[in-house]
Amino acid sequence: MYVKQVFSVWRLLKGIWAGVLAVTAYATLVFYLFSYQQWHFLSFPISIITILGTALSLLLGFRTNSAYDRWWEARKSWGEIVNDSRTLVRQSKAFVSAPEEEKDAIISNIAHLQIAWCYALTNSLRKDPVLVYADLHLNSEEHNYAAAQDNIPNAILNLIQFKMADLHRGGKIETLLYQNIDQTIQRLCDSMGKCERIKNTIFPTQYSFFVLLVIFIFTLILPMGLVESIGRIAIPITFIISFLFFYVEWIAYILQNPFENSPNDIPMTSLSRSIEINLLQLIEADKIPEKILPKNGVIM
Repeated sequence: MYVKQVFSVWRLLKGIWAGVLAVTAYATLVFYLFSYQQWHFLSFPISIITILGTALSLLLGFRTNSAYDRWWEARKSWGEIVNDSRTLVRQSKAFVSAPEEEKDAIISNIAHLQIAWCYALTNSLRKDPVLVYADLHLNSEEHNYAAAQDNIPNAILNLIQFKMADLHRGGKIETLLYQNIDQTIQRLCDSMGKCERIKNTIFPTQYSFFVLLVIFIFTLILPMGLVESIGRIAIPITFIISFLFFYVEWIAYILQNPFENSPNDIPMTSLSRSIEINLLQLIEADKIPEKILPKNGVIM
């Protein structure tokens, strides 16, 4: 999914508010003990906090970049899927040689199979019922074949490959042109594999835990380093700094899993609908669905 430019304080804070409030309450306690109970041993050298804060910033920068790379690779893969889906149908229209009515039926079947593949891949990556929306573009034989397979998107792509191979063997696609179509199908399979790799590869939990541990240690000693020099101002300063570190970590956590039905996921349903519209227009279908519009600032 993709969040349109709609500001929401709750969306900003809902993943980190508990930690930020706990740190702020802790900073308040440190100020009280230092100022009113004379616990002066709570003072901590600010130079050490500065060094730790710099190291934490570098760790968070590396973690955020790594998480964004996963998100961006997923988005690029879906960009390739959009392009190759259009290419497949255009190639089919240009390369298939058959009487007009037969050719129209062939191209229509290929377009609907490709649309079904896009929806099936979307649902598969999100762990939703895979054939929802996809089954609208499959006949009963194709539906039964795909439903019997463990990897339904791969089964639908296999059906497209079978159709093309049959057309080639029947002399309706020349060998050189068939090779071009085969390369397009191969790129679609590669894009599917990239998405499945991102989905099934867990971001290293040890690294995530280490970053959270360093944030925890830093927020523990931060008010101790500030309270002696700036007094009660240490409380809002601790709130602001801890908020920044927790929020950057939360952003990285959200970005590292781009197929989890969260507001910042890849908008695969919307992309699949755009592909559906494009392909149906290419085959001059009678009924063209509407684009998916944002709902509450979020587009699927």
